[in-house]
Amino acid sequence: MKKQLVFINNEQGFLFIYVIWIISFLFINISLLTIYYHHDQQITDFHLKQLQSETLFQMSKVDVENDIEEFIDTQKSKYYSYPDGVVEVRIKSRKQHILSLSFIIFLDEEPFYSYDHFYKFDE
Repeated sequence: MKKQLVFINNEQGFLFIYVIWIISFLFINISLLTIYYHHDQQITDFHLKQLQSETLFQMSKVDVENDIEEFIDTQKSKYYSYPDGVVEVRIKSRKQHILSLSFIIFLDEEPFYSYDHFYKFDE
C-alpha cells in the first residue's frame, strides 16, 4: 500500500479544513488576477483615447494656424474632421493680439476632451 500524504490524511481521517483553505486561497488569487486584468484593459483604453485626443489637438492646432486669418474674420466655430474624430474650434476671447481658443474633441460622436489654447497673432 502506498503511503498517504500527511496534510490530507492522518490518524483521525481526512483533513477537510486544509483542503478548503487551499481552495479558497486559489479562488481568491484567480479572482484578483481577473480583476487586475480587467482594470489594465480599462487603463489601456483610456491611454489610447488620450493619445488620440492629443493627436487630434495637434493636428487641428496646425490647421488653425494655417486658417487663422479666415478664422479671425468670421469669428465662427470651425470644424475639422479627421479619421479618428472631429475637432470643434471656438474663439473664447480676443484681447489685442492674443486669441483664446477652445478645442473640443469628439471621439466616437461624444465630447471626450477640451483644450484651451492661447494664440498670438499679428494684424
